[in-house]
Amino acid sequence: MVNRKILTVLGCALTHFTVGTIYCTGNIMPYVTSYIFLKDESVTMASMTIVFYICILTYALAFQISNLIQIKYTPKKCIYAGAALYIVVVFVTAACQNRIAVIIIYGILLGAASGTAYPAALMIAISCYPERKGLVTGIVVGSFAVGAFVFNFIATAIVNPSNIKPYSKTVSGGKTEKFFERSVAENVPEMFLILAAIYTVLLTIALFLVQDIDVKAANLAASNAPKPPIINHDSEKPKKSKKGTTEDSNHLKVNHDEDDADSSSEHSESHDASENSSMEEHNEPEKKVEYKRIQTFIVNEDLNLTPLDALKTKQFHQIFWCFILSGTAGLFAVASFKTIGIKYGYDDTFLTVTGSLGSILNGTMRPLWGMFFDKTNFRMVYLVILCTQICICVTFPEVSKFKPAFLIWLVILFVCSGGHFTLLAPTAVRIYSRATGSKVYTYFIIAMGLASITVYFIQVYATVKIDPSYFFYILAGLSGISLVSTIFFTEIIKVD
Repeated sequence: MVNRKILTVLGCALTHFTVGTIYCTGNIMPYVTSYIFLKDESVTMASMTIVFYICILTYALAFQISNLIQIKYTPKKCIYAGAALYIVVVFVTAACQNRIAVIIIYGILLGAASGTAYPAALMIAISCYPERKGLVTGIVVGSFAVGAFVFNFIATAIVNPSNIKPYSKTVSGGKTEKFFERSVAENVPEMFLILAAIYTVLLTIALFLVQDIDVKAANLAASNAPKPPIINHDSEKPKKSKKGTTEDSNHLKVNHDEDDADSSSEHSESHDASENSSMEEHNEPEKKVEYKRIQTFIVNEDLNLTPLDALKTKQFHQIFWCFILSGTAGLFAVASFKTIGIKYGYDDTFLTVTGSLGSILNGTMRPLWGMFFDKTNFRMVYLVILCTQICICVTFPEVSKFKPAFLIWLVILFVCSGGHFTLLAPTAVRIYSRATGSKVYTYFIIAMGLASITVYFIQVYATVKIDPSYFFYILAGLSGISLVSTIFFTEIIKVD
């Protein structure tokens, strides 16, 4: 018989697989824009990219609603509410041929539906295997992006099965835009109806598989659970430093291993700690504690922070504001890959493959991001993401004219975006504990919503009078600011 926990995680992953199809927005929006253009010739491709950005914003804001529902009811009821709204929105969008209606119904409500179901499914999955939160988070959140891989192809097969290229059209203001012809655009309503029917089947199966949890009971059990011994190496006496001391005598390094709980390991750690304590006599006064490797389930386990206290910590603001800046690059790639490709004259099938490949790697790499996080720490993983984004953004204007490079560079940005979303949940739990961390996560995710709006205004307004290539240099600069801040990041909260 299959383990009930495995079935629950599978159901949570299937939920994310379905509601994660908001990532299809970048692929289908050129079709929707062409459909709206049949009645409203003032609409442009660039202006309609806001639909995806609003999706991400309302998706992030809906985490607060989800959190309230989980507290008052149960996480599974969040999934019920989100799934029902998601299906209804996709059905109703089939009848929309007005840009405002699409923005409100598809942009605002679809994002809210996804954001209501998303955290509930994730927290249920993590509760099944809390000791493997990074891996479980990667699998479930990875499914969120993988759904777009499948449904990008389904949507394109329905709307543009013949791979017809868009045609050029002069719009208001004298600008030239590219739209799909009428025979393609008129397939949009049918696409939404078919997708909604498929989503209904998948979410029904997911709800049968998921076993609900009692959030209050889980948090109470976590707070009453025995805590592992915490070794305090604080030194208040002034120390004299000697020339020629080695690196080990300058810094105190502590390695916690949650999987090694036997008595011999504890004795070994105590012995290492005593040796390091004797070496502290050679340290400079008020040296910062450095960690070579952190594998503890909860880093600040001796602190009982409320969500309000957590919002006042330096760690929260370093993560929140840095993600607003660095999240822009990946979100731009997800939202506008087809719009950019159309300008370069790439065919629809190639662009669909680009978006789908980006989505599948966005998803499949998330478990690896999670495992990387489990083995190291937030700063290490985030620095890798930031350095990668900077290199891609700086070189993209030069290489994007070559088809293979265009695909590879954008796919890498998709992967970096997946890394951003994967890091937030386990980081919140590691730094602030499970009970407080789940609430802090609902605030962390808002940063990605604000990043989506930030990149839209930069894309549409800030770069109007400059060369388009400078837009990517701006994205690289935003990631650079986050990189500088993250170099000084530590997961250890210091209490004054």
